[in-house]
Amino acid sequence: MTNSLETNHTTDKQNGAGYYAVDAKRVIQVFELFQMRPSHFSANGKAGAQSVYYDARKIIQNRTNNKWGHHTHGAIKDFCHFTQSENRTILPWQELIEHQGFYDGKEGAGRRTGNLLLTENRLNLKHESMILARQQCELSQQQLAEKAALPLQFIEVMETGNWPTVTVTTASIITDVLGIDENTIFTKISDTAERNTSDTSSDDTKIVSHVPTTTDSRTMNKAWLLALPVVGFVFWAGYQSYPVRKSSEINPEQVSDYQNDASDHNSSESFVNTLSGCWNWSNGTYIVINADGTANNGPFIATWKVVDTNKGHYTMIWPSFIDTLTLSEDGTMLSGNNTFNLPVTATRKTGVATDLNGTWLWSSGITMEVRPDSTIRGGSLSGTWYKTENSWVIEWPLVDSVILSADGLNLSTKNQFGSVTAKRDVNCRKK
Repeated sequence: MTNSLETNHTTDKQNGAGYYAVDAKRVIQVFELFQMRPSHFSANGKAGAQSVYYDARKIIQNRTNNKWGHHTHGAIKDFCHFTQSENRTILPWQELIEHQGFYDGKEGAGRRTGNLLLTENRLNLKHESMILARQQCELSQQQLAEKAALPLQFIEVMETGNWPTVTVTTASIITDVLGIDENTIFTKISDTAERNTSDTSSDDTKIVSHVPTTTDSRTMNKAWLLALPVVGFVFWAGYQSYPVRKSSEINPEQVSDYQNDASDHNSSESFVNTLSGCWNWSNGTYIVINADGTANNGPFIATWKVVDTNKGHYTMIWPSFIDTLTLSEDGTMLSGNNTFNLPVTATRKTGVATDLNGTWLWSSGITMEVRPDSTIRGGSLSGTWYKTENSWVIEWPLVDSVILSADGLNLSTKNQFGSVTAKRDVNCRKK
């Protein structure tokens, strides 16, 4: 292979020592791509992984002035440990590191030392050229993943264009397997390129957009709180709510071109093994599922992936519910607000006053057990918790297990909040 592009690894210079500038959007993207759970971090003794994830959330939610996470290579490796795939490969931890040209040097690893954060040299990926090169080598995505010793999900996300840059090391691995020149599928990132346009694809934004900021939550709250609960889930006996989005309210631009032409879909055969489309849910909700791996119900964005096409099994990840709570001075009460700025309270039943561990009677009437492994459980509900400087944050994940009928016209879905069914709107393309 001819390596015509300059290689300049900060990591090589430092032998892996020091703190790295970690890209928050990539962290959240990987977290969702590999269906991670915060509870897994603590349960497996990977405190570094927990730190990487929650710092990324703070940055995405604008709860810190930092532009990047500041982490050692050990912490980042802990996080990437949870990307282990069926072929027992792991995402290279360097893939979460910021490109050297996008780091301005103003943000240091230590307030007093002012040490610079470490970065990586990254290259732009031409994903369509990558697909063509792989096909010319007569390799499937699975075969390329195995030969490159990379997770299949990583190969897939690169070829969809949702991972627009890679490190020089990753680029070298891929081009070596394909037997091509580096310039065939990679280009140097322009020194004048801005980070927001060059190193973050529009699809990246879609993936992380459902991590709501405080401002976003309040805006959504004003517009949607009075609507009926979405997706038919049983949210805290009516305590949590999601908005219903009727089909007449969906913007036609939100319905993606997941099929080639409306005239081709008069037969139900065209929907076999096809989740994308428009769906009328049994609780009155109208949801658009796009072929690019996203779904939307008004302002709420989900991501979905195939589990088993032959069995019609899919997974859909919606925005998690977030409770931000304050512990009273005597340790007996929790109070605060949820994602939609609705009040949340709980009264301690057992446990010491200095922390959250113990059992709590929630205002919904459910007794919840807060555990030292950063999990919280009550009845069929489960979530994770962590502590910030002045509050306790509880995250309730919303992950649907979706089963598509053999004819592609019906689906059923289940998560920890309940179950619903849906029927396909076969005429939605004509609206």
